[in-house]
Amino acid sequence: MATDFLTINIASTDYVGHQFGPNSIEIEDTYLRLDKELADFFQGLDTKIGKGQYLVFLTADHGAAHNIDFMKNHELPGEFWFAGRIADTLNKFLFEKFHTSALVRSVMNYQVNFDLNKIMDKNLDFNAIKNAVVDFLQRQPGISFAADMSVIGRYPIPKRIQEMMINGYYFKRSGQVQIILNAGWFDAYFKTGTTHGTWNPYDTHIPLLWYGWNIHPGKSNREIYMTDISATLAALLHIQMPNGCIGHVIEEIVK
Repeated sequence: MATDFLTINIASTDYVGHQFGPNSIEIEDTYLRLDKELADFFQGLDTKIGKGQYLVFLTADHGAAHNIDFMKNHELPGEFWFAGRIADTLNKFLFEKFHTSALVRSVMNYQVNFDLNKIMDKNLDFNAIKNAVVDFLQRQPGISFAADMSVIGRYPIPKRIQEMMINGYYFKRSGQVQIILNAGWFDAYFKTGTTHGTWNPYDTHIPLLWYGWNIHPGKSNREIYMTDISATLAALLHIQMPNGCIGHVIEEIVK
């Protein structure tokens, strides 16, 4: 049996969500239009390939927090957090303590990035710098946890959150100190909308829909990961998993 696979990326909803938030009229309009476009797309596949002869899975790369104004209007906790201001404050704090300017290059994606070359050239104690930053951050409003990722196991952070921090860390690309904000707090990229990048369920809980070839009606409420998709596709096709696959087969799909 010849089964066709097609990957499409839908970015418009992400952009609109950043600008307006998930409860906005603009997002509602976006999804109504997307629903019509998907219906036309599936109708085209039915005509060209045939019903039941193609497999579709639909998911997302992340969720999103509510807009800050929406949360305040509904008496929910949440506030803007300004990474640029924190970076400037940290540099002033570290200059007073270590007498060297601009030790923090940036605070981005809730991670503190240091000027490693400067720290090495000045022969500064990097561990002392990171400890000072972690101690400073933990006393700031809106921050639940801060940790030096090289010794993440030393911190009293819930195991589930700690595991997610470790899974998202890669030395050559990540900042050396990770920041975990309070629920509902996020970096103020767009004051009129929302953003993402946190561990919270509103940000990490996303849909996963399967439709078409060899898919039977059903649902599951158990925890499933994006990494399970490739393993499940391989099982459906009776082929070996990709060599980088770390997921597990979604048994409800293949039964």
